[in-house]
Amino acid sequence: MDRELFPHLVHVTRGLAGLLECRPQDLLPMPNATTALNTVVRSWQRHYKPGPEHRILTLSVAYGSTKKLLRQVSSECGAQLDEAVVEFPLPDEGPVLDALSNALCPETKLVVLDAVPSNAPFVLPLEEAVALCRKKSPDAFVIIDGAHALGGLPLNLRRPLADAFVTNCHKWFCGPKGSALLHIREEHQSWLHPLSISHGFGSDTASGFYWTGLSDFTSWLALDSVLEFWDVAGFDSQRIYSQYMAINAAEMLTDAWGTDVGVPLHLIGPMALVELPVIPALGSGSGMSYEQAEIVQNALYRRSIEVPVKALSGRLYVRISAHIYNHIEEYEVLRDAVLELSRGAEL
Repeated sequence: MDRELFPHLVHVTRGLAGLLECRPQDLLPMPNATTALNTVVRSWQRHYKPGPEHRILTLSVAYGSTKKLLRQVSSECGAQLDEAVVEFPLPDEGPVLDALSNALCPETKLVVLDAVPSNAPFVLPLEEAVALCRKKSPDAFVIIDGAHALGGLPLNLRRPLADAFVTNCHKWFCGPKGSALLHIREEHQSWLHPLSISHGFGSDTASGFYWTGLSDFTSWLALDSVLEFWDVAGFDSQRIYSQYMAINAAEMLTDAWGTDVGVPLHLIGPMALVELPVIPALGSGSGMSYEQAEIVQNALYRRSIEVPVKALSGRLYVRISAHIYNHIEEYEVLRDAVLELSRGAEL
């Protein structure tokens, strides 16, 4: 294993480090962003031993499994779990940064920020957000949950803003499922432990994660081919096209539906929130909930359209996504199906 597998793992890690402009020894292979986040948070908990006098902070639109993890940590150590509440529609980045600033305090010791929240996609201004954390909670350990960041946002980890950064490789990067990575700053690596302690543990940080027991590294090794593909196809060109298509589709849908986007155009990455028009079968007015969102999502699915429908601040939105293989005609199918529903078609 160590004679054949490890050199290949190191080769892929160096390729990813070149893409992200960071040190290879600061990148660790992970099966998914959730495992990466659990790895960092659980190591932080063991090392810093938070107690009832401490606080943990995340955004109200954080990923569901992240909230569950932080609630579990809070219940175990007694630290208070706070949320910076984000309301929609979002006029600009100001309300998000204000909510974060108001929720931070000197007792905040752990902050988890979504680079692009999955449930309510907008591009969080990371530089400003992390600067607020450093200013108002100088002792806080800051983690960026960048599940949608690799291939979805311009990334450069040469001078990382946060203490740790996690991302998936199977989303916008087009890697196979079961491939993700964790970036951890050098000063924290001495106390970072894998969730499974096995033969690789104890020599250096990377070895502890390369050899955690019997594992299938096929997905991680396949990233070498993905890197070669993006060398030919153009990694930055893909990201620019995806953002352009998401914005173009969002504007087309709002024009047709007479609604608006959930976030301003400059905060849109490869995903966009578009408010749905009034659907008579659901009634009118505010107060839409998860149940109504599920009804619409299932109705669209029966029309061969797979798109998440989100209930945010009492309004219904579709969350559209875009990549290099998408074209505007696909979003026109969604446009027409929603118009049918808004004219009284059966849900």
